[in-house]
Amino acid sequence: MAERLIVLMSDFGLTDPWVGQMKAAIYEQNPNAKIVDLCHNLDSFDVFQAGFKLYRAYKDFPVYSVFVCVVDPGVGGKRRPILVTTENHYFVGPDNGIFSFIYKNETVRDVLHITASHYFKQPLSNTFHARDIFAPVAAWLASGIDAIKFGDSIDDYLKLEIPEVKIEEGKIKGAVCGKDKFGNLITNITISNLKDYSSITKAQNFSILIKGKEVRLVGGGYEQKIPLFALLNSSNLIEIASLAASAASMLNVEKVPLPVELIATK
Repeated sequence: MAERLIVLMSDFGLTDPWVGQMKAAIYEQNPNAKIVDLCHNLDSFDVFQAGFKLYRAYKDFPVYSVFVCVVDPGVGGKRRPILVTTENHYFVGPDNGIFSFIYKNETVRDVLHITASHYFKQPLSNTFHARDIFAPVAAWLASGIDAIKFGDSIDDYLKLEIPEVKIEEGKIKGAVCGKDKFGNLITNITISNLKDYSSITKAQNFSILIKGKEVRLVGGGYEQKIPLFALLNSSNLIEIASLAASAASMLNVEKVPLPVELIATK
């Protein structure tokens, strides 16, 4: 069997040794591992945004990829280490809601409480489960170990409240769920939602209502003649952006999720 790709994401940054130590733990168990760094500069402790960034990216990876996702402010506490299996991928990380977008948008085959300590790096640290539990489990899993060997199935795993996308009252109701480093505001409204809405309203022009402002949905990319606009991004999600400026700063958006509405316009 071909090695499964291991994909790492965390809020560790790159100025401390933690990412390198995770990789060392993977290579210790699986010298042939193939590792991709998805991102390591996630906002510290922000489990919701981490889960949304994972949702935006995971479908780009080959089937059976193993995602190690670590934003873990409760490490060493009561939260459990878990392994989530879906039809196409594996997700390893803390049971703190970080996989809530996966639960909502994928067919989940199993969620396991990782308890098989003989797969862990020893001695086990109370403050670095990314190195001592998640990385070694991913290494073993990528080498072909059956997921069921890592622990027992659970059904009481933590789910964060994920904003719904609804077409009602003549509009699409959704939410800004993430911000990127350029200050673009990324909603959970998909191209599929927009097509459904367009078929109902027969409209061709649309705007996003956010914080009392109306932002026009445009075609094309970021080179626009208006200071603030909405467009379809590479994840097939509607986002609010500005040419060479931060839409988040222009709209004074600091916290997400933030409710938005998409309406038909003339």
